[in-house]
Amino acid sequence: MSVLRHGRPPVECEGVNSISYANPVLGKIVSRVYLQVLKFAPQLWDFLYDNPHVEKATRDIRELLRFFNTGRIVEVLREFRPRCLVCTQAVPIGLLSALKERGRIKLPLVGILTDFGVHGYWISPHVDLYLVPTEEARRGMVRAGVAESRLRVTGIPVDPHFGVPGDRRAERLALGLSPNRPTVLVMGGSYGLGPVEDVVALVRRLPAAPQVIVVCGTNRRLLSKIHRRFAEDRHVRALGQSRAIHRLMDAADLLISKPGGLTTAESLAKGVPLVIVQPIPGQEERNAQVLLRHGAAERAENLDDLGHRVQQLLIHRLRLERLRENGRSLARPRAAHDAADAILELLEGRPTSRNPGSH
Repeated sequence: MSVLRHGRPPVECEGVNSISYANPVLGKIVSRVYLQVLKFAPQLWDFLYDNPHVEKATRDIRELLRFFNTGRIVEVLREFRPRCLVCTQAVPIGLLSALKERGRIKLPLVGILTDFGVHGYWISPHVDLYLVPTEEARRGMVRAGVAESRLRVTGIPVDPHFGVPGDRRAERLALGLSPNRPTVLVMGGSYGLGPVEDVVALVRRLPAAPQVIVVCGTNRRLLSKIHRRFAEDRHVRALGQSRAIHRLMDAADLLISKPGGLTTAESLAKGVPLVIVQPIPGQEERNAQVLLRHGAAERAENLDDLGHRVQQLLIHRLRLERLRENGRSLARPRAAHDAADAILELLEGRPTSRNPGSH
C-alpha cells in the first residue's frame, strides 16, 4: 500500500482485516485456533490445507459464514467507496467473489498471492486480476482454469527497502556487534513459532562462533526467555517486533527461519541465504519445496542437521554464495512497484504488461 500511497499521483488506500472487521469475535477465535493447531497438531493442518474433500465438506458452512459476514463488509465499501478491491489472502477473495457473483458489488477485484504455492480457495471467475509470485505459479493457475489475461507475474510484494543494498559493517556496529564476526539472523515468523531458543543456543555453540540476532515477533514470552538465558552473552541480540528487518538482514551472513511467504521474499530480495527449519505444513511446506528446487535454500531436518549445515555454510563461503546466486532467479525486489503498476493499469483500462519489471 505504501507504494500506491506515495506514487505519482498518490492513491488513497485503506487496509481492512476482513475476518476481524466483519466478525471481531469470530476473528479472535479463528486466530487462536489456528495458532493452537500449528503448535500442537501441525499434521491436522497438513490434512486440512487445500484438501478437496475438506473443501467439499465445508462448502455449506463457509457459505453460511459468508452470509453473516457480508453486512459489515458492504458497509465499509459504502463508507470508503473504493474504485478497486485488493486481497492478499484467500478468505476475503472468497467473500468478495461471492458478493460480485450476487451483483452486490461491481468493482475490479485483484488477488495478490503472498506464498509461492497456489491454494485452491484463491481460484474464482470473479477475480479480475491475479498477481502471482513466479512463472511456475502462473502456469499452475492456468492449469486450474484461470485465463492468462487475468494473470501477471510480479513477485511477492515487499517493502522497497528490501531492494536497497545496505552496509553490513554499519548495521552490525549499530547493534553493538562485531563488524568482523560471522552473523546469523534467527526468526520465527510474526508469532515467534518454532524452536527459536534452542536454535540460538545451538548456533552460539558452533566452532565458527557466530554472533546471533534473534527476532521473536509478537511472542513476548519467548523474548523474555531469551533475554534471561543470554543476558551475559554479548554476542546475542534479541528483539521483539521490528520495523527494521531489512537492516537486520543487512547485518547477517545467513538467515535461519521458517519459510513464510513474506520472510522468504524479503530474504531473496536482500540476497540473504536461508536455512529452513520446521516449515508449517501447507503454505510454508510449498514455499520450502520451491526454494529447494531452485537451490535457493537449504533445509535442516533436525537441530543436529541444522548445526552441521550452518557451520559448513559459514566455513565454505562459496557454498553460501551459491545459495545467494540461486536465489536471484526468484528474487523480485521491485515486486511492490510492479504490483502497484498492474493495479493502476487495470483501473485505467490499459493492458497490463505480461512480465513487468526486472528481478
